[in-house]
Amino acid sequence: MKEELTVAEKLKRKYHKTEEVTNLKDMLYRSGKIFGSRTAFKLKDENGNIKSITYEDFKNDIIYIGTSLIKKGFLNKRIAVIGKNSYKWCVSYMAATIVGIVVPIDKELHSDDVINFMNVSQTVCILGDKKNLDTVLDNISKIENPDTFFISFEEKFDTLLKEGKELYTSGFTDFDDIKIDPDELRILLFTSGTTGTAKGVCLSQRNVCSNLLATYGIVKVKRSDLFFSILPLHHTYECTLGFLLPIYSGASICHCEGLRYIAKNMQEFHPSVILCVPLLLENLHKNIVKNVNRGLPKKYQKENNENPFSSLPFFLKKIVRTKVKNTLGGRLRVFIVGAASANPNIVSDFRDLKLNTLQGYGLTECSPLVAGNTDFFQKDDAAGLPIPNVEYKIDNPNEEGIGEIIVRGPNVMLRLL
Repeated sequence: MKEELTVAEKLKRKYHKTEEVTNLKDMLYRSGKIFGSRTAFKLKDENGNIKSITYEDFKNDIIYIGTSLIKKGFLNKRIAVIGKNSYKWCVSYMAATIVGIVVPIDKELHSDDVINFMNVSQTVCILGDKKNLDTVLDNISKIENPDTFFISFEEKFDTLLKEGKELYTSGFTDFDDIKIDPDELRILLFTSGTTGTAKGVCLSQRNVCSNLLATYGIVKVKRSDLFFSILPLHHTYECTLGFLLPIYSGASICHCEGLRYIAKNMQEFHPSVILCVPLLLENLHKNIVKNVNRGLPKKYQKENNENPFSSLPFFLKKIVRTKVKNTLGGRLRVFIVGAASANPNIVSDFRDLKLNTLQGYGLTECSPLVAGNTDFFQKDDAAGLPIPNVEYKIDNPNEEGIGEIIVRGPNVMLRLL
């Protein structure tokens, strides 16, 4: 008699195939080789024109910045990165985690908190936006390491890049020779968690890479995809899934210029994937429903800005879908939602508009994804199933099934600092 497969076993057979990587340096070199001439980033120049950065350019910029960091004596040291989402932030993060231990810091923190994290992490160098670095420099006496090296994106970054290129092309190739232990501390993040007291979460590159592979296995990322980066990159949610995942996959990335520019930037860049929180999804849904009602013949409009879509005749549904998609840039196909539970009605409404919405659950200590809705399983009122190679259970649940979530897998942090 043929053995019946479990639901999990059936789903596993459908997963997208992945190519194993255990550290971010290998991932960088792999992507540079496979996707070399493809677009990794779409950026705006000083005149507002959109330009492309290839995978080969991205890899080289990381090598050059990393080479300069090595030359300045920062090999195996703690290197902080702070600032708004940008190409230079991404280059700095990758260079720092390969050369030493990267310490991403929230740009919205008070300077005292930034300095505290620098002191606790024993940061020797910090790269970031000038305005963030200036607030730290104004309180330089509070920094325990008087030799901390400051590199502003606006003033020193390009010089460092040029120096690194000259060193590397002249034969100083120590960056290429770096050997990364995938199980050692390479990423140090500070998170308040549930207690309000900031803790340092120690992650290895295997932690993060396991999350990349697991996510790619259950959510297809196309090489033609363009990720629209809105959420702060210092969070593992945006960093792992909105930055490192597309780089692993051969997709492209563009950065939002700020919350007030979301609609404008979507029309300029035409993204296909957006990572967001439920509040952003709710605001988009509210505006879409309002505009759909306004544009319909009166007999099809709904009162109190209710969604009229389900009651529309077929021919009007097709027109509405096209118009909605065009307001979102014309190419959007999926929202990935985290940080809180999404309204299932909104998820359902977006699906009716041919916009897939996948919500999941994660936390910094798990690099971050633990569970999620996927290409193969979706439940609108749930965070989804455990991702590949990860297990979880509810410990000591009460009569309502509520208890502590316990997670086991290669994505779980090394320790707390």
